[in-house]
Amino acid sequence: MTLNNLKPIVVGAALFALAASSFAALPELRIKTQNGQTPVVIGADGFMGGSGVKVHNYVAIDSVKLVDPNNSRNNVTGNFRIDSIRTRGNSTSMGLEKKPYRIKFGGKTSLFGKPAAKSWVLLANYFDQTFALNAIAFELGNRMGVGFTQSSHFVNLYMNDKYLGIYQITEQIQADENRVNIGKKKGWLVEFDYHEDDDVAFETKSYKLPSHIKSPDEWPANDTNYNFVKREVNAMCDSMASSKFPNNGYRDMVDLQSFAAYLMIQMVMDNSDFNRKSTSPYGANGSTQAVPGSNFIYKDKDSVDAAGKVVVRRKIYAGPLWDFDLAAGVTADLSKFPKHFVTYQDSIKPGHTFYRRFYQDDVFKAKYQKTWNKHLKDFQDMPALMDSIANLLSGDIERNFNSYNLAACNGYACNHPSPVKPRTLAEYKDEVAKLKSWWNSRIDFYGKELAKMNIDISKDIAEPSGPTSAASAARQQTRQVGLKVIKNGLTVTANNGAEVVVVSLNGNVVRKRVFTSGNHSVRLGDLPKGMYLARVELDGVRKMARIAVR
Repeated sequence: MTLNNLKPIVVGAALFALAASSFAALPELRIKTQNGQTPVVIGADGFMGGSGVKVHNYVAIDSVKLVDPNNSRNNVTGNFRIDSIRTRGNSTSMGLEKKPYRIKFGGKTSLFGKPAAKSWVLLANYFDQTFALNAIAFELGNRMGVGFTQSSHFVNLYMNDKYLGIYQITEQIQADENRVNIGKKKGWLVEFDYHEDDDVAFETKSYKLPSHIKSPDEWPANDTNYNFVKREVNAMCDSMASSKFPNNGYRDMVDLQSFAAYLMIQMVMDNSDFNRKSTSPYGANGSTQAVPGSNFIYKDKDSVDAAGKVVVRRKIYAGPLWDFDLAAGVTADLSKFPKHFVTYQDSIKPGHTFYRRFYQDDVFKAKYQKTWNKHLKDFQDMPALMDSIANLLSGDIERNFNSYNLAACNGYACNHPSPVKPRTLAEYKDEVAKLKSWWNSRIDFYGKELAKMNIDISKDIAEPSGPTSAASAARQQTRQVGLKVIKNGLTVTANNGAEVVVVSLNGNVVRKRVFTSGNHSVRLGDLPKGMYLARVELDGVRKMARIAVR
């Protein structure tokens, strides 16, 4: 992730987007809807077992105008009557005055230089008074190589000329060649979530995970074409629940490294929506059982030969990361919810039995410890990113908080007390200071708890980087490994993974990505014009490239 509103400077050994321009005006996104209509969510409470499924109404868009005073190349303007906008999300969409939205363009559209797609998300960050939590998760995901990880761009949002506050533009989680890059009919994307929705949903036989099929979305809900998704998700859960675990072949089904990074980010950030605490009074339907929410896994399609025999069997990956506005020590006391920085779990293991099962595998634990060792500095860098965001938003933060009424609610949302609302810049920065203090304590706690586990990293074993059959492994070895400079970016092809670090000519890091095997691209079109250097660790070999951004 790059906060593209900002310029880079050095913060100790870490490099972040921050400069004098951080006090410049935020980009403005202005949306006018047909007949001035306002998107709303209709009806249900949105929880599994509740009164029904919530319905988001789509409102046609007449025009969209994005103006970035810091980089005119990001400007977008046009009439889009066939496009639409709707509310999105669960608790934040129901009753709260500041709602998140999903924009759907009629054709693929690029925002802030990112690969073009039809759907984009506007996060309200209603419960997160620092505006930093989702951005931190995305930054860590990019640094640690978690599947597809979103970008972050902050804007002032206007709808029908009414100011709605500071919003975070990011990508919609969806199957797409520029997002979760899987086959749209034989690959799949599944969300574990206790909310009701209009997806094809099922409950796994083992662990009773409430599962929503996000992709494929080609067929009616009762179509048997979805059976292969249900079968493969259930096979994963059954293999993990088996008495023969972990030496029963489950590692051939699951990419352990992706789960190690995914679980570590979720647990270090103590994300409530990932890991409903077992003592939580606000679990699904009042249950005290830990229930996952906004948890994603995905699998690309297997490759078959002309006879229909599988020759490339893909693994299941954890990700993308999503929904972190209730991270960072949110209290489980409903009378105080969603007060942040209150407490954190006395365990670094997840609450749900499905995720806890991984920690009974010495191989997974070895990967987990090695992931911590490798990325501890990345976690320690995050307070500087918090400062970057605070500086970026400082000029508009008071206007944001005074543009909506945190106490205004109806329906489900009224069950949650309103967050403490900062009224001044000083109060906002105090919230950021609390987050930094909590974060530093959390990192210290996490490291000590991990040390208590006495993990033997020699138990680690190399995972096949992609296909598992002998024939496909041979093809893997003949893949052309290397990097190629393209317009405003580069592409990387790797057998065993790659790390890309892009620096400006004055030595500041402007982008960092970690990739698994396969073909990947790094886009730089959102950066200021000029020359950049890319350092690429590719299958153990360091390569360099010069990239001109025009």
